[in-house]
Amino acid sequence: MDVEHGDVWEALRPLCARVMSVPPEAVVPHARLVADLGADSLDITELEAASEELFGVSLRGTDKSGVSTVGDVADLIVRLRAPEPRSTLAR
Repeated sequence: MDVEHGDVWEALRPLCARVMSVPPEAVVPHARLVADLGADSLDITELEAASEELFGVSLRGTDKSGVSTVGDVADLIVRLRAPEPRSTLAR
């Protein structure tokens, strides 16, 4: 886990615990949002909004079809926070 991912994880874990009303120790990377943590659609919406505010990213319009675990959420946030690669080709 790199520094960026570790920083996201340290902030995301208590956020997930609060939103889903579960103990922080239940929030592990492989925990499934719905099946393991009991998230419903309102919890997911609240987690998205809180993540956008906390991490300064916009989750709107992103493909979230492969996001089912807390680790997936962390990975998505890290990807969205990464600077866009700049093309080295002259135009």
